[in-house]
Amino acid sequence: MERIDLADITAVNERLGGWAAPGEDIRPIIIERLVIADDALDALADVVRRMAGGGRVLLVCDRTPMRRGSDDLKHLVVDRLARVVSLDVRRLPDGPGELHPSREAAQQLAAGLASYAVVVSVGSGSLTDVAKYARHLAIERNPAADVKFVCFPTAASVTAYTSALAVLTVSGVKRTLASRPPSAVVCDLRTLADAPPIMTQAGFGDVIARSVAYGDYYLANEIGMDDGFSTVPGRLLTWAEQDMIERAEDVAASRLPGVRSVAEAILLAGMAMSVVNQTAPISGWEHVMSHFLDMTAAFDAREQALHGGQVGAATLVSARGYERAWANLDLERLCSDTGGDNLDGERQRLESMFRRYDPSGAMTAEIWRDYERKLTRWARAADARRRFAAQKRAGEYEEFLGRNVRPSEAIATALARAGAPRRFRDLDRPIPAASAHAAVQFSHLIRARFTLGDLLDRSGWLNARAAESILAEA
Repeated sequence: MERIDLADITAVNERLGGWAAPGEDIRPIIIERLVIADDALDALADVVRRMAGGGRVLLVCDRTPMRRGSDDLKHLVVDRLARVVSLDVRRLPDGPGELHPSREAAQQLAAGLASYAVVVSVGSGSLTDVAKYARHLAIERNPAADVKFVCFPTAASVTAYTSALAVLTVSGVKRTLASRPPSAVVCDLRTLADAPPIMTQAGFGDVIARSVAYGDYYLANEIGMDDGFSTVPGRLLTWAEQDMIERAEDVAASRLPGVRSVAEAILLAGMAMSVVNQTAPISGWEHVMSHFLDMTAAFDAREQALHGGQVGAATLVSARGYERAWANLDLERLCSDTGGDNLDGERQRLESMFRRYDPSGAMTAEIWRDYERKLTRWARAADARRRFAAQKRAGEYEEFLGRNVRPSEAIATALARAGAPRRFRDLDRPIPAASAHAAVQFSHLIRARFTLGDLLDRSGWLNARAAESILAEA
């Protein structure tokens, strides 16, 4: 596996073009600058100064205290930028409490952005997605506005930083929204290494999701529930994912080689999503479980756990699902299932299932909008399902899944070596057993994306006992 120089965007795009099949719609990476360095503060100041061109700059951050060595990180960044540009600072949220990455928060931030030349985000995934989508909205509302967006990650914790998509809550449910990639990403490895170790371990978990999500992405296309499949995202990410796993002990100890490996992997993962304009190559059933746990956190009266930590634990559950259920799918049931013929009954079932979490019904209505689309497409995909069943019987999927879905034992070992949690109860904010069980059994209902969870459900495999079995084994 050949190493990829992330900073050479031109070379990355040349590789993408070479990997793409004839006629394949692969989107180029349009990030203008990408910097990864042990000390990147001067590079950040230079990038922002050049992009501002004398215009005003807005720095957006949250209220979480952060250190870089013995220094206050945010004060350090503000001081460095204020020397070279006209700088305003906005801390989110505007009131007390933690920042919640919602569409409403992005809409509020977007209101005044068109007057700035550059917006700089200094934070991790939640803040990045809010600022990214706010900048996107500002340009949508005022196409003449040329607002640049510079992302300065404070933890190697998520794959959001280079992505052209934003994951925000809509009516309490995580949704992937079309956005724009940053103009520049500047990664200061000293900052990333000084973040709490669980943040880097969360980034490790977010990337290792590819170990199962790529199988979901492939099978969704084969069964007629996705509009296309590409090998390009996987090729883009393979080297960095493997390098990250090989350096797992350095990740656990927050040593710079491990932190750098996770940083490179999360940046390439964001690009891998952008080139096909969807998160599916690295976001399958395991991510839907994480979104379900976020959605139901208030019901449990608990704070949300780190996204990547949840995803890593759910990746292990999903791998167990592949190992236990793939050979035992009821293909006759898959072929005969009509799915969308009784939408009223399906909606009543959904409302009954989620009423305990959602007394107002607003969240359930948002869930239904996506699930109805999935049921309708499932009903229309009858011919594709029959082809899928025939090819499954002929063993035509085994080679691909063998190469692209990691065994659960390998995933468990990698997570353990990196110091990342392997069970939901071991997360930074432990998940109650009942909620973990519900996430495994019902999370596939909350999104239009077709994942392994849907396949196991529609084949009749994913019942309460099966969910418990793969949770216990994981």
